[in-house]
Amino acid sequence: MDKTTKTVVIFLLIIGSLSLISNSVWKPFIKKESLKISDAQLQNVVNEINEMVPIFLDDITQLNSVQLEGRTIVYEYILDHGESEDILTFGQLEDMQLNEYCNSNENSYFSKVGVAVTSNYLAQNGKKLHSFTMRPSDCVGS
Repeated sequence: MDKTTKTVVIFLLIIGSLSLISNSVWKPFIKKESLKISDAQLQNVVNEINEMVPIFLDDITQLNSVQLEGRTIVYEYILDHGESEDILTFGQLEDMQLNEYCNSNENSYFSKVGVAVTSNYLAQNGKKLHSFTMRPSDCVGS
């Protein structure tokens, strides 16, 4: 499998898993008439997600933990990518995740209520491979 295909597969598995998690966990807090979520509600959601981790999203990606830092949800992923770091093309992953964060029906809730999302990617040995944050201001027309 080439780098691009592997990146797309990893991304789709991550987004699919997060969509399932966010849909089941966030739904009780979403009210059609109001797009607001309190800090306490955010913390409750993070706590609920942490009860489900670790979650293996694919062969090499594990959602390890979720934290709340102010109004930023921080996802920590551990990647078991073996000897080769060449397969990791985070630029494309960032673009696809930003599109999901800003435009998807399931995941754009975060951007609409002013919640930023940080994704931290670590190697199995704890070495940070990549980190990026998506903010509502990153979305076109926000």
